[in-house]
Amino acid sequence: MSDPSLRGARHALRRRAHAAALVVVMVAGADAARADEPNAPRVDNRARAQQLFDSALVDAEAGRFAAACPKFQASQDADPKPSTLLNLASCYEKNGQTASAWGAFREAEGLARKAGRSDWETTARTRAEALEPKLLRLTVNVPDASRVPGLTVTRDGARVGAGEWGVAIPVDAGEHVIAASAGGRAPWETRTTVKESGTVAVPVLEPLPDAAPVPPPVVPPVDDRSVTPASWWTPLRTTGVVVAGVGVASLIGGTIVGLVAKGSYDDAKARCTSGTRSCPSDAVSDSESAYGTATGATVIFVVGAVAATAGVALIVFSPPGTAESPRPSASLRVGPGSAQLVGRW
Repeated sequence: MSDPSLRGARHALRRRAHAAALVVVMVAGADAARADEPNAPRVDNRARAQQLFDSALVDAEAGRFAAACPKFQASQDADPKPSTLLNLASCYEKNGQTASAWGAFREAEGLARKAGRSDWETTARTRAEALEPKLLRLTVNVPDASRVPGLTVTRDGARVGAGEWGVAIPVDAGEHVIAASAGGRAPWETRTTVKESGTVAVPVLEPLPDAAPVPPPVVPPVDDRSVTPASWWTPLRTTGVVVAGVGVASLIGGTIVGLVAKGSYDDAKARCTSGTRSCPSDAVSDSESAYGTATGATVIFVVGAVAATAGVALIVFSPPGTAESPRPSASLRVGPGSAQLVGRW
């Protein structure tokens, strides 16, 4: 018959060996999976992941799960493996992060299936199913009235897509921040402490007050003539009127001078003896003077006709201008045998 104390010691040793074997299997399995993976990450990533994993194990064995979980997560990010993910899920569970543990176990189940590790797959599935009744769920409800254009909803900084609105999502116990924002609306935020499943409703975001009116741009001063209303009187048209007036006056003056010259010629001709070729010397002088005056009248008449025609062309074909356009002035001085245009342009 064996000693009872000896049997107890042997039993304790078997339990410790079994626990140590589990850790060895997990770590060895992780190393084997890393070596067998065809698309293995770079050596520096594997080394970093291993160092983080080892440090996390030290913290977990010392009960420092709050420090161990982020290290397991960093190791998984550097070199994703089902063994690391199983350790991360277990760490979350011991740290009271039930939803995170459940999600990690479910993910590890899928990775183990792909890696052909049915033992790890079974472990992950069993642990996840055991946690499901303990899950706390938070529903972010967005009523139709709150669904303004461009609405963005976040939970703890992570976007909550429209497909998640109204769906009970597993969350860890503790405080969570729900926020919403949209263009032209005042942002909204609330903090809720989850101790049991619940719902948070996003209210209608208040429109932002109208922005202060923008002052009109400073416009540099411009030439007044460029902004004055259009006017019929333009420099060209005014010149056309003046030239046409000068032409008409020249026509009238030439006609008058011509009539005077004709009268003087007729008087000189009347003083000559009828039926003879002899004329007094003064009659001959008056006749020659009348001839010269008539020539001047003809020149004035022709000039007047040309000026009148040019003036009418300027009036008809000139483009419109502004009311500020300068108006030239002119006057005609007509004398026997000459005509002079005087004015300001």
